[in-house]
Amino acid sequence: MITKVGKKYQLDFRPDGSKGKRVTRLFKLRADAVQFQQTYVSRLSETQAVQAIVDDRQLNDLIKLWFDFHGRSLKSAVDTRNRLFKLSELLGNPRAKFIDPELLAGYRTTRLNQGILPATLNRELITLKALFRELKRLSVIDYDSSVLTVRKLREAKRELSYLSLSQVERLRVQVDLTTNESLPFVVMICLVTGARWSEAEGLTVKNCINQGFQFVDTKNGNSRFVPVEESVFLYIKNRLVQGDFKSCYGAFRSAFKRAALVVPRGQLAHILRHTFASHFTMNGGNIIALQKILGHSSLNQTMKYAHLAPSYMVQALQFNPLSGSLNNPTTA
Repeated sequence: MITKVGKKYQLDFRPDGSKGKRVTRLFKLRADAVQFQQTYVSRLSETQAVQAIVDDRQLNDLIKLWFDFHGRSLKSAVDTRNRLFKLSELLGNPRAKFIDPELLAGYRTTRLNQGILPATLNRELITLKALFRELKRLSVIDYDSSVLTVRKLREAKRELSYLSLSQVERLRVQVDLTTNESLPFVVMICLVTGARWSEAEGLTVKNCINQGFQFVDTKNGNSRFVPVEESVFLYIKNRLVQGDFKSCYGAFRSAFKRAALVVPRGQLAHILRHTFASHFTMNGGNIIALQKILGHSSLNQTMKYAHLAPSYMVQALQFNPLSGSLNNPTTA
């Protein structure tokens, strides 16, 4: 709106609408006020068009920016970046701003039909959401992606599998037959400490202290110490004096197959960790101590083993409503 104020003309308008920024100027001539308003609106439109082009970048472009500005500082930086690129490839490297719930719903349906587990798709979603949140925080993008509104798929709760003592022996026989000399040592570390595979495989001689192992390159970044028997300590330390372990997960997978052992899909990497925790609990180990040994940040993570505790079994017998009354059961 242009109004006359004294001998001048006042321009007062909101180029972005009633809730947008207010612009006021005084001009000697009305024509100057009109010209200024037209020029301002034109340049604003050009700026918004440029911004729209910037926000029209493809997902791969944002993944690169995310990695450069933030991702490279993460513990699993390269792995996370590669998983994001793989997801982008499967989505067709779309324009990032236009990734919406409908696109992801179609993608997830296709992947589920291909046999991909909901847990895998949920991890992809969590990673993608984290990317958009971080880029918004860094002002790399100026919008809230609708990806953030997508919910995780429901996952069926799976009973954690573990090996019996006889199965452990069957596995160790095959492990000892492997040509990968690092494998028997890594398997033993996992079985006596409950370490994750990467933690055991990454153990070095300097981490062998006080008759135990100090795990430093852990999932949550917190180091932890686990004591072991002297014979085990010396066996592992004497090997590490000769050099670090070589990658041996592929050899483990082959040995597991030769032992004719089967675990639920997705649990092979942690089967030795689950075996340690399960037998620890069944033998009467304290659940709080187990939490510390496994390096769980929350006790809730460790409670999945609680049902294996002897006290749990005994109490099921002692405290059910018919306890002690079924010595001479009657029939109706």
